[in-house]
Amino acid sequence: MKDERNYHQRLQEFCGCFMETDPREELERTSRGVSGDPSGDLDEFALKFLGLGIFYGASEKAKEISFQRSKDGKVFFTVDAKVKYQLPPPSVELADQIISIGQSITHIDEDKGEEPVSFGLRNDRIDITFQFDRKKDGESFFVVFPEL
Repeated sequence: MKDERNYHQRLQEFCGCFMETDPREELERTSRGVSGDPSGDLDEFALKFLGLGIFYGASEKAKEISFQRSKDGKVFFTVDAKVKYQLPPPSVELADQIISIGQSITHIDEDKGEEPVSFGLRNDRIDITFQFDRKKDGESFFVVFPEL
């Protein structure tokens, strides 16, 4: 059966599913490849990781979260909240899919760009911005949060 929901809807659903959990703990498990998805679907896994990252960033009142992938295969997942720190990153393959999903939601195909995204969280919403920056040495995807 074909899933007719778009990435944006599915991403919001993942956030809603994990609102009663510890998002940092879930992110750490997910970065180790424990997705809870028996199908092994890369899209679902990437949506889960990105959704948890957005939920975690919002709950930490972060300025931004970022996924950075260098050409030599290093991936970094950074949270810039009261202090800037790194969490265990996703794999290169997963990071590529996370960036691709972000670009698909915003329809940004250029090397650099940003687009506001209204993000529903149960009975509330948050207006975030997706930013992309592709250079010769790698690619970055930032989720920027409003000041609260």
